[in-house]
Amino acid sequence: MALFRRNEPDSPKNPLKTPTLPNRAYCRICRAEKVLTNCWRRNFPLKQCECCGLAFENPAALYGRSLPVCPKCEEFLEQPAFEYGTCDGCGSKFELVSGTLPGLLPNRAQREAMNKIGRMRSQS
Repeated sequence: MALFRRNEPDSPKNPLKTPTLPNRAYCRICRAEKVLTNCWRRNFPLKQCECCGLAFENPAALYGRSLPVCPKCEEFLEQPAFEYGTCDGCGSKFELVSGTLPGLLPNRAQREAMNKIGRMRSQS
């Protein structure tokens, strides 16, 4: 009975992420209020890393942590039911929670700079 069957996460009726309206947020890399036009909401946990392409054998174990990361490249993974956006100025990815400052999800170059200097600084 198709009425009671759930859609598969990868089906066209149930995409892995849903586009949302653009947001204005403070980008701490650009040090300015920026428009985030590329915004989306993650619908399901990732089965494969978007950075390195590693397929996860047990995604539930990764998402059991408070902040899941890829075991190979240490890219931060997006949480289901959370909203994300990329800055139009510098391209940094942020986790957007209404009523709070956006949380930076650093990319590989930003993580290397953080490990080198100890914290994230602007690119200029």
